[in-house]
Amino acid sequence: MEILKISLIGYMFVALGQDEGMIFYRYQQMIKKLPDWISFPLGGCYKCFVGQLCFWYYILTKPFHLIDFLFFVSAGIFISVVYHFIYTFIE
Repeated sequence: MEILKISLIGYMFVALGQDEGMIFYRYQQMIKKLPDWISFPLGGCYKCFVGQLCFWYYILTKPFHLIDFLFFVSAGIFISVVYHFIYTFIE
């Protein structure tokens, strides 16, 4: 359940910054000036951003088990792709 929540929060953070007038648009414009390897994990790419959120959430809150860690991050990224499909279908 945590994966669903984290990936939705991360995806919406990026999605709400893509169009002018949206709440995080200025932030998106600021990070676009940075190199891709920095801007993508900070919100320039929804998959990268959600992966970072899941990565750090797991590291900071769970006892480390490699397989669980890899599943947590991978599932978060996969679910964000599903959210993206739904979001673009609705638009």
